[in-house]
Amino acid sequence: MSDEAWGGEDEHAIAERIDKAHADNPRLTAWLAEQRDRFDEWERRHGGGWDFSERSLDRLEALVREHFTGVDDLLAREHTPLAQVACWYLGEVHNRHRGTQWRMDPDPAVTHPWSERPYVIVPFEEIGNHRDEEGIDYDARPQHAPLSSLMNILRGPVGRPADRPAPSLRAELDDYGPDA
Repeated sequence: MSDEAWGGEDEHAIAERIDKAHADNPRLTAWLAEQRDRFDEWERRHGGGWDFSERSLDRLEALVREHFTGVDDLLAREHTPLAQVACWYLGEVHNRHRGTQWRMDPDPAVTHPWSERPYVIVPFEEIGNHRDEEGIDYDARPQHAPLSSLMNILRGPVGRPADRPAPSLRAELDDYGPDA
């Protein structure tokens, strides 16, 4: 796309503007506050002792597998405290151990349901440390949408080549690289 189409902004300026809008907006602030407020009850209902450690992701994975029969069930109950706080918890572990930050589109597109959901991403200041090897994306910072992560573990190893391990929530932490 030409610079004219973007109002003369370069890719860096556009990516920075989008990142700032996704980092600080009422939708994200409200969602984060709601999950923090729900956490104590969620923790009590699910055995207590949730410490935001990397190891606790194995427990979260087991909880999700226990309470959701599959991806369709998770999506049908996506807006319940069980699913939403699980997503928040997962993102918080990424934030606390890999330095990611929460983001959410302030004005999601009706035609793009994933734009409605929160995600965690490496801070914008580190954009230069993450390059797309194929040269397609300007902003190749690792990011994770917690709901997508939960969906992946519910799918399990079905249809995966034998040499590819089944997805796990803890293994996702490796996506940020060895220096994370």
